Amino acid sequence: AIAIDPGNPQVIYAGTGDADAGDQFSSGVMKTTDGGATWVQLGANVFTPFAAGTPAEIDQSISAIVIDPRNTSTVAAGTRYGFYLSRDGGSSWARYSIHDQPGQSQRVSALLIDSSSNPSTIYAAVGFPYASQREGDIGGGNGVYKASIPASGAPSFALLNSGWPDGTGGGSANNVGRIRLARSAQNPQIIYAQVGDYFSFNALGTWVTTNGGASWAQLAGSQDSAYHDCFNMATSEGQDWYDLAFGVDASNDHVLYVGRTSMYKLQVNSAYTGITSITNLANVYSQTCGGYGAIHPDQHALAMLGGGQFLVGNDGGVYLGNGAVGGFTQLNRGLNISQFYAGQIGANFATSSTQFAFGGMQDNGSASWDAANSTAQWQARGNGGDGFFTAFDPLSSTKTQGRWYTEYTYGALSCSSTGAQGPFFSTCTGGWYSSFGFQIDRSDWSTPFVLDQLHCSNTTCNNIILGTNRLWASGSGGISRASWVPVSPDLTKGDVFNDNASNTIIDVRFAPSSPTSAAVGTDDGNVQWSNNIFGGANCTAAALDTASFSCTPVMGAAWVNLAKGNTVLPNRAIQGVGFDPSDDRVVYAAVGGFNANTPSTPGHLFRASCSANCASANSWAWADKTANLPDVPADSVIANPNNRKQVFVGTHFGFYYTNDIDAQPVVWQRYQNNLPNTVIKYLTIDRGATTLAAFTYGRSVYTIKLPGAGGFGAALPAPNSLAAQAVSAHQIDLQWSDQSDNETGFLIERCAGAGCNDFAQVGATAANIASFSDADLTAGTSYSYRVRATNGSSASVYSEVASATTSIFIAYIPLATTP
Repeated sequence: AIAIDPGNPQVIYAGTGDADAGDQFSSGVMKTTDGGATWVQLGANVFTPFAAGTPAEIDQSISAIVIDPRNTSTVAAGTRYGFYLSRDGGSSWARYSIHDQPGQSQRVSALLIDSSSNPSTIYAAVGFPYASQREGDIGGGNGVYKASIPASGAPSFALLNSGWPDGTGGGSANNVGRIRLARSAQNPQIIYAQVGDYFSFNALGTWVTTNGGASWAQLAGSQDSAYHDCFNMATSEGQDWYDLAFGVDASNDHVLYVGRTSMYKLQVNSAYTGITSITNLANVYSQTCGGYGAIHPDQHALAMLGGGQFLVGNDGGVYLGNGAVGGFTQLNRGLNISQFYAGQIGANFATSSTQFAFGGMQDNGSASWDAANSTAQWQARGNGGDGFFTAFDPLSSTKTQGRWYTEYTYGALSCSSTGAQGPFFSTCTGGWYSSFGFQIDRSDWSTPFVLDQLHCSNTTCNNIILGTNRLWASGSGGISRASWVPVSPDLTKGDVFNDNASNTIIDVRFAPSSPTSAAVGTDDGNVQWSNNIFGGANCTAAALDTASFSCTPVMGAAWVNLAKGNTVLPNRAIQGVGFDPSDDRVVYAAVGGFNANTPSTPGHLFRASCSANCASANSWAWADKTANLPDVPADSVIANPNNRKQVFVGTHFGFYYTNDIDAQPVVWQRYQNNLPNTVIKYLTIDRGATTLAAFTYGRSVYTIKLPGAGGFGAALPAPNSLAAQAVSAHQIDLQWSDQSDNETGFLIERCAGAGCNDFAQVGATAANIASFSDADLTAGTSYSYRVRATNGSSASVYSEVASATTSIFIAYIPLATTP
């Protein structure tokens, strides 16, 4: 959710979190007063998980923000759990109920403000999308509400249900599900509501009021069956709980745009009583229709522009639309915003002349990166849709040879034996699905699997494991259904009827020190360990990297549940597991959730160890290694193979490491040098132990050479107080404040033109030289600069941006004089 101050476009509010699906928690409202150059966090005490102002609510992801044009200090925000109002520009927030139906959701799905009245009027849509096992059947307050914004205190909302289905907003759920609102730019009394079906998740229809909500009518021809592709086949998308964006053309309020899985244009008749046509502008799943491929599926946000244009945000980024079939322009180039779940990098990544990375992304399939590609672009691999865990044989794989593995939802594997370019086939999906494609085991949306890169023959890595509610293994690369064997019973708690968790395995890892050992983490708080998932006379450390190395999955493998009743290890999702690189009897667990979920067992990073009789859970002991890690979900953990004391943790708040995991207490350092502040979803290390890779959920993939015993060192502080001054028509002088004491120099970047952001390096200075003169510039031109410190191996974040405009050169021509 984004709102721009109508009186000052430099003031912008951005609501955080995933309001559509709840996949990402809110960090509050971010506000800038300088057009995005700097931001401050607002509402941390109410919008973040288990905040003091909302202690019972874990997810306050923000769905809508609006600003009152009559008083721009008044800002309203809607979240997945309620309605909030600030009267001081976001510094403080108060929560107010929209309806008084007990036990029913107050989830805000849309907000509008009409400033033609005095005081301004606010419209709020409550739109809980469906009944759920976790939250119940709580859509009985769904509907559209209206209130005047008072100078103080609570708005008094009134339900506007005249013309809506019987019982709307009456306390018991009917068919009214998620609701989006949009208003005419010409007449504030004309408001449209796009409504999803609470039960089928399809379109229930479009409602309109021409009198500010006093009465409504459903537009004839707006039902779900009216949405078609170019062959007049009903699209029946079934995802309006997740994909629903809505807007009215800024110059013609008879033209509506509805973003669902595809993008649609609706023409309203002159009397505002019906739809005369619905045009599918994108046909996202109809390959032979016009518009296919012009836009990514799953539309989430719309911003209406002038001249019949609009911006649409979807699972593929941002596009500019013009209302024509296929009339979209992609605006995503250069934006590193992919949401990776997991991935793998190639062997000896830091030193090899051949480098590959391979990962799976939210709704963008799987893709590979190849250092030989001069464009540095990721290439789509395998099937489309959602991509999750990936793998490839680090010994023999190239674009055209070797085994590559991708995955669709719930463990639907595809693999290629002819390199990254494929083709990929589903023959490698094992017995967790029936031969007819029906799911047998419980499996996570992002089902974890991993190829053992360390325990291989001299030519091929064959050992692979995958976790559903059981662990499956193959010693022949998993390339056929028959090669997969279940090597465990159900490793979850299995309380499928009472547990909010899905009771599935969500991470699996091999032990670096043993070809027969593995650990799994489950979403219901278990960590399970086995040291005999593989067997065979040549499944030994002595046979590694020889032609004889071979392992066979053991169906009767013995497992130990290290959770031990969760008396120390929190009974929360175990997002990641890992091993001591030299000892398979030392296991790490990265714990999700928040301490408020399990107040008697707080913490996010734990280590279990055993010295003898490890087949018994009683022989294992847990140690809390959380120390100064923040109280946010820990997503992944891995130890440095070159230094067992050095452990790395990926969290929802970035990347942390310690140089001594044995210390009491452990000291964790947050490291952000060139790494964005984002969710570090998955950490992995290459075969050869040269490189650590971080797959992030929102900012693509980052790699760094594995450090020595001293760690990465302290990040270089960024220079500040950058100032730019034009001293002539062709020169600008820069000065800044040096904040570091170990830099080897400074790098200066420049771009030209007002509001530019295409910075490129134009110069450098030596250590402790905090000034620079940029000459040979164009007269009368605006230039912007930024500076960062470097010490050769790394660089600081950038300084603030400073701008200056060169003067206009005027040539004086002497006038002739008359004698």
